[in-house]
Amino acid sequence: MKLTKLIAVAMSVSLYSCSCDDVDLGKLEFTNELTSFLPAPPVQGKSYYIAMDTIHQKMSYVNPEGSTTVVIPVKKINYSGKFDLNSCKEYYTAEQKVFLSQVNGQNPVRLTLTYRKDASTDRFNNTISKGSVGDVLEFTVGYTNTFPEPVANGTSSISSYETVRTFLFSSATTATLDHYTYKQEFLPAVALNSVQHENVYHLYLSSPSQYRPEDQFFRDHYPALDYIEGIYVKEGAGIVYAYSFKGKQISVAVE
Repeated sequence: MKLTKLIAVAMSVSLYSCSCDDVDLGKLEFTNELTSFLPAPPVQGKSYYIAMDTIHQKMSYVNPEGSTTVVIPVKKINYSGKFDLNSCKEYYTAEQKVFLSQVNGQNPVRLTLTYRKDASTDRFNNTISKGSVGDVLEFTVGYTNTFPEPVANGTSSISSYETVRTFLFSSATTATLDHYTYKQEFLPAVALNSVQHENVYHLYLSSPSQYRPEDQFFRDHYPALDYIEGIYVKEGAGIVYAYSFKGKQISVAVE
């Protein structure tokens, strides 16, 4: 066997035989600094209600999975050399809790509140350390658009489409925060749908007409396609009010 072939075989064996193990850096514990902004259970005899236009429905928040564990990747590691095909990663673990709105009947608005650590589970978090990651409350609001006529998409016929917008609340500060795609401001007092509220946080999209690429197909067929443009958040209640780009007003209250 020629020397060059022997070298190639040796390199191949080296590349595929070397391996490493993922390294668990430990658990990122909740600071619980924002738990007061989760919806508090209503007192006996009271319930949450969601209202929009002529719709007024009883609503509850459910946490079907309790507290789940997620993996937060930090960086790739490679103990076997530059060309190791079996590179591994360092990672933290953390808990997250997901609360879903549950309405008695049909409602175009869907609320999801996720309490988690302020780090990504989908990409590497190269700059974080164990003591530097705070908590974040993720508000995801879906709005179902029902079409007057079904929209044809290939061989399918679609009668409705849900637009989804997400707002991250990571700091209960009185300062105005600019998160590029959305902003956060503190309001010491505000009237929402004729109801007076105090110490409310307003999270809203930075610029109007923020349609996403995945919305465009349906917008082309249905120009009235709507989405949630902003929300108001309050301690003990979570979302108390939301509004859409087309002017829909949604109230959430304990009654």
